[in-house]
Amino acid sequence: MEVKVEIVSKERIKPSSPTPNKLRYFKLSLLDQLAPPFYVPILLFYSPSDATDITTISHKLKASLSQLLTLYYPFCGTLRDSSTVECNDEGVVFTHSTLPIDLSTILKNPHLHHINQLFPFDPYNPPRETLLETMAVQLNQFTCGGVALGVCFSHKIADGSSAASFLTAWAATSRKEDNPLIPPQMEEGALVFPPRKIEIDITRGMGP
Repeated sequence: MEVKVEIVSKERIKPSSPTPNKLRYFKLSLLDQLAPPFYVPILLFYSPSDATDITTISHKLKASLSQLLTLYYPFCGTLRDSSTVECNDEGVVFTHSTLPIDLSTILKNPHLHHINQLFPFDPYNPPRETLLETMAVQLNQFTCGGVALGVCFSHKIADGSSAASFLTAWAATSRKEDNPLIPPQMEEGALVFPPRKIEIDITRGMGP
């Protein structure tokens, strides 16, 4: 069965507060420098809810993401070279799409081709121009009212653990929990494994 995803909107979500100049340039660790040029993909499914419409869901996700990016400032920056993310508040691309099927159709018969369409791009073979992005999001709306949130994190700045921590913090921010968020220790990796001068074409993917 062929499933066509229709893009409704696409915009950049910027941090709610500008990143200080002293944090403008974020140094990657040596391990991050050597990480292959692909994205850590995470896909979250949510059942239909009569209490919340898609407009409200989208607004809450965007507002909470904007707020959270002030703490995770490299996630909305741009890769400048093999060892540096420029934290220029360029923002995270947030795509809203619709699918002409129910959520249950995907869950009962999850073809890889269909699953990949729920992400902003192919996380393992992204377009060349996308490789400078550190994060991207796609909110997918199904006919039943269910949604799927596809998030791609550049492997240069996030592994599975740090991506999961970000999503946990995002969920807490969206729910407006009372417990204050603990700022992530963004610089720890580079302190333990300092970057080296390595000539790497960061716009080249894993393909030939």
